[in-house]
Amino acid sequence: MAGGSDVATPESVGRQQFDELLDPSFDATHYAHELVRRRDTSLELKADKISSIMNDLCTTRDALDARLRATVLGTHEQILEQVLGVASVDVTLEQVEDQVREIKQYMHALRTKIRVPYEQALEYTNQARNLQLATQHVRATSKFMQLVRRLGVQIPEGEGRPDYALAALTLVDIERLVASSDLCGIDVVDRALAMEVAPRRQQTMNEANEMLIGGMRRQHQSDVGSGLQILFNLGVISNAVDTRIQASITALHTLVAGRIDPRALHAGVREHNARATAIDGRDMVGIDSILWTRLEDMIDAVLSSGLEVRVLERVLQRKRDVLRVDARTDGMRVDASYLDVVAAQLGDRVLALWWALAVDTITAEIRSACDESSVVRQILTNSYPRLVQLFLPRLEPLLAARLGGVISVRNAESSVASVLAADGEIGYASDFDLAQSPNVQYSDWGMRVLWIRLLSVFEAEYVSKAASRMDDSVTRCFPAPPPAGLVDAQSTWSQRHNTKRDELTAVNTVPNRKLVASVVRSVGTELEMAKSDARLCAMVARAAARAIASFVAVTKDRLTSVMSNPQVVDPCAASAHPLTRSVIGLINCVEALRVGVAELCQPNEQPLTASAQAVLCTCRDELQTFIDAQSDVLLSAADRAISSVLLDVEDPSLWSQAEHALQWLQIQVLEPLDTRPSRRIHLMTDSYLTLFVHTVCATMPLTEATKLRLASELPQLEFACSQAASTVGVRVTGDAYKSVRQMRPLLFMSACDLAQVLGDKSSEWSSVSELDLLNHVVCRVATEGAGVVPHELLECSRREWLGCVAGSAFVESTSVCRNSEMQHLWDTRDLSVSCRAVIHECLNRMLKHKLADDLVALIQAALSMK
Repeated sequence: MAGGSDVATPESVGRQQFDELLDPSFDATHYAHELVRRRDTSLELKADKISSIMNDLCTTRDALDARLRATVLGTHEQILEQVLGVASVDVTLEQVEDQVREIKQYMHALRTKIRVPYEQALEYTNQARNLQLATQHVRATSKFMQLVRRLGVQIPEGEGRPDYALAALTLVDIERLVASSDLCGIDVVDRALAMEVAPRRQQTMNEANEMLIGGMRRQHQSDVGSGLQILFNLGVISNAVDTRIQASITALHTLVAGRIDPRALHAGVREHNARATAIDGRDMVGIDSILWTRLEDMIDAVLSSGLEVRVLERVLQRKRDVLRVDARTDGMRVDASYLDVVAAQLGDRVLALWWALAVDTITAEIRSACDESSVVRQILTNSYPRLVQLFLPRLEPLLAARLGGVISVRNAESSVASVLAADGEIGYASDFDLAQSPNVQYSDWGMRVLWIRLLSVFEAEYVSKAASRMDDSVTRCFPAPPPAGLVDAQSTWSQRHNTKRDELTAVNTVPNRKLVASVVRSVGTELEMAKSDARLCAMVARAAARAIASFVAVTKDRLTSVMSNPQVVDPCAASAHPLTRSVIGLINCVEALRVGVAELCQPNEQPLTASAQAVLCTCRDELQTFIDAQSDVLLSAADRAISSVLLDVEDPSLWSQAEHALQWLQIQVLEPLDTRPSRRIHLMTDSYLTLFVHTVCATMPLTEATKLRLASELPQLEFACSQAASTVGVRVTGDAYKSVRQMRPLLFMSACDLAQVLGDKSSEWSSVSELDLLNHVVCRVATEGAGVVPHELLECSRREWLGCVAGSAFVESTSVCRNSEMQHLWDTRDLSVSCRAVIHECLNRMLKHKLADDLVALIQAALSMK
């Protein structure tokens, strides 16, 4: 072909062309079109180009053929070697098969030699086992017949005395032998079981039950013990005890069922009243009398059954069988009692099981009657203390800890803990015991079961009603405010009769003292009714405390409302406000309540329980704290007013205010107040006298008229303080009183005599303080001569100066000294030293003026005082 330069050789064909040809999706038509497109993209395809393409394809074919040939020739030797290897492996496998075949033949021969002796040995073994079983059956049958003959000796058919305890052991051995040896179906065994064993077993069970039931009924522990011994030997003691418990509960249910049914109660009332009417008509009763009588009969039935069960438990606790205990108790310890065996199988002690069922029986009957009749429920609720006394001390032989009590080994701690958690707010002191039955405590399991399942409901209702009665007595003391129409009518009436509205408010604010006494009586009555039960008494005491707290809260609100008017507690008012007596009346009401509560706390013939007394004592102390606080408000108001007036009493017109305030304190507060704040009044009067002495000594100018006025005011103040103090039984004595009495002659002493008094350290004027004497000297010299007084030197007011002399009770000492030149003398840490330094500075400055000789001597005597 033309165009040899464009023809491809086999070596120039690349690996990529072979890959295209080997592609599974190779398409010849598409491949041809691609070759043409690569050669020329024009529309016309010339012959030389087509020849070139064909040459390329041929070259590619030749190259592929050459490569295939080379590949086949290269791998032929390897294939031959592998074929030879497979042939050698096949020969080896045939040799292995021959060897395996020989081994199988050898194993077959060996199995034949072993199997025959093994089968013969197995046959001999089966024969020996069958022979052993036959021997065991014969031996068991022989032993069975021996046990039957022994049973016949222990329980003879004639006149012999049977030994049921040993016979019980023989019966158990027979039962175990029959059960373990499978003797059923043997004629001699079946005939002996039916004719010999079964009748004697029934006879033994009947005898054990008769001794047990009769011993429990007669409280005869020997018979009970004999019966239990037989039942224990028979291995049915737990079932027998459980049967006795259920029988006792069934008998109790039969006795109490329908006894307090409302229809039965009404029928009993009609029958009793019909008999009473037929006789003389005097012995007529109501439903409550029949109810309590039948409840007493029910409790007596519970006690009777409980005593029988107690005897059973006591005997169970004492009985032990050391010889056979391991077989009877399923691996329990050797020293275990019969009670431990029964408790382990029944889940609890005998008396505890019976008591829980008995309480459930009584509870179901009582609750059924209460559900059907509200009258029965009301009787039991209102007479809850009597209901408690009905159970105690009647049931004390069952519940008393010293007699054994009802002890449970199941959920004892959880039941007690649950009730204690419910009683957390009661706040017992230390006693759970009942006053009428000190041997029974609420912490005992038996009493807890009774309270949780029966008494708790009635107790809650009773306490609620008691609290309601006490709250009602408090409410009667503070009636609700009148409606709007009545208020308008009161206003109209007061205008017609010239009555002030405050007077009507004062009358309506203070409760009647009789109503307050009724609160104390209500609390005392409720506590008296509940004190037979410590728990109930504590709960009623708590309810009483809440009622008293509500009384105090209402009183406090009224006091706050009344005292919001500043004129009510204003001692300097022209006339006493009507509501002032209302404040005193409210305080007196609380005091009357406190006195009543204190009387309830006093021990008597039948004192309250410790828990109730603790609650009442706390109430008494809280009432006393409230009274002291409210009284302190009035006394503090009077104290502030009187002290403020005495500081400014240099003005003659202010003395009448001080006297008026003291009269207000005496007449409006102390005389009508039932409580006696003796210590507070004693301190107040002493402070008034001392403060007035400070005021007198600092009075300037000290003219003759001023001396006469002060001399007359001193005894007046002394008399007023004595009258106020005598109202609360206090006498005005002490240094303050002596200083007042010594101050009067000092006012009229000459300068020479006063200088002699200052120089005489052992004089009778020692009750007057040094600062007061120095103040008096300064005022006297300033009045008769020249100089400045201390408050002018400090550039403060006279009131501030008197406050510093009195001990900074009325002023702020740090702001008194306003003169910068005097700051070096003013020491706020010790006011007495500062005041003395200022007075000495005044006296030293006075010496610089021209004074009379007697004044100079007086100043020098004052400066020489230490």
